[in-house]
Amino acid sequence: RRMSLDGRNRVAVVGGGIAGTLCSLVLKNRGVNPIIFDAGRNGLGGRLRGAPLLRAADPRLAVVCSMLEREGLLQRWEGRFGVLGSSGGGFLPAQVVTSSSIGGLNKANGEHVQNKPTVGGRSSASDAGDFCNFVDGSKTPTYVGIPSLSDLCPNICQFAGIEARKDTRIARATFEEGRWYLNVREGEEDSWETYDGLVLATHDASFAGGVVHFIAKAEVAASEYPDAESAMQDDDPVIGRLLGLEEALYSVREEGRMPVYTIRANFPKGFSKKVPFDAVSVPGSNLLQFLSRNVSKPKRKNDGELWTAISTSIYADNLLSNSALSDAERQSEASKILSREISQLLSPYHDGEAIQPLKVTAKRWGAAFTSRTLGLKEDSVALAPWRLTVCGDYIRDISEYAHYTSGSGGIEWSRGR
Repeated sequence: RRMSLDGRNRVAVVGGGIAGTLCSLVLKNRGVNPIIFDAGRNGLGGRLRGAPLLRAADPRLAVVCSMLEREGLLQRWEGRFGVLGSSGGGFLPAQVVTSSSIGGLNKANGEHVQNKPTVGGRSSASDAGDFCNFVDGSKTPTYVGIPSLSDLCPNICQFAGIEARKDTRIARATFEEGRWYLNVREGEEDSWETYDGLVLATHDASFAGGVVHFIAKAEVAASEYPDAESAMQDDDPVIGRLLGLEEALYSVREEGRMPVYTIRANFPKGFSKKVPFDAVSVPGSNLLQFLSRNVSKPKRKNDGELWTAISTSIYADNLLSNSALSDAERQSEASKILSREISQLLSPYHDGEAIQPLKVTAKRWGAAFTSRTLGLKEDSVALAPWRLTVCGDYIRDISEYAHYTSGSGGIEWSRGR
């Protein structure tokens, strides 16, 4: 049966981050009516709400970014980028930095950095030395949102006329007679709604695992097999793939996310005058992995001496594992320790003085990075017979742009079948 693209068909997109938003944009351009459901109370955006930049490292993303730039939703950030050593003062411009020299900075700043620990026994993708390939990929365009990246997803929806419902949860999803039935919980309201297709673009892989479990269970019930184990023993290709995908999704969820802390520190007037860079990766620090001067970004003239930074996931993991502290106490501790690190890193440009900020705020960026993926080469998983797509940064090999490209593929079933 072919989908009629007459504007009446609706596709539910669960997750209002960049993957879900870009997927919705593609669907809208195909004449399908996407509706975004996002559980966040603060609006759309997902992990973009903590991101300092967007880099068009993939050709497909570059096309989208160029379009969004023409619409005034993004603007290129032309700054002085590079790498900074952990002791400060060791600044190297991006133009002269190579991957090997980043590794050299790690080693040059102490053995405690050379042998960085892992989080939960896994290699920390976010602490690899070059934050999100910031320096190594510096030849690709770097963008910031206008007015900020936190506004990008809502602005895309407004620009494209995409309906988005925030603070709304999907409690259950079932597939019957070619349609999806969703249990929608919006505030005090609890209702069931019907959709022609479903896209799962949340960072919670277990939700996707639950949906795939429902499909697999229904396939077993409709088959000649008495149970799933019998189907697996008989090497049934469809049921086998569904059960394998379900298990993999639950496994990814169990590995968890890698949160970090974002820091905003306001310094005295004239603080940045002698600092020779606008944004740097900090491969030698156990505390910070990225540092930037906000006023260097387009249309940020009123930010004054505001510096922003991203902690390492190792530091965040250690702090969050301290059960004796409340969330507020952890934020206070992060503000104190990380602002001190910023001052120390920049002290060589102030005659060795570690100037303290006038005001500091720290915020946990809970869904910053994924520690494990399905390891696929595809950007998303498409189950066309059920008009279902699963996308997100946990699908393909770990990449700094996986969550961007994931939302733009895997929905060929929307063209009809």
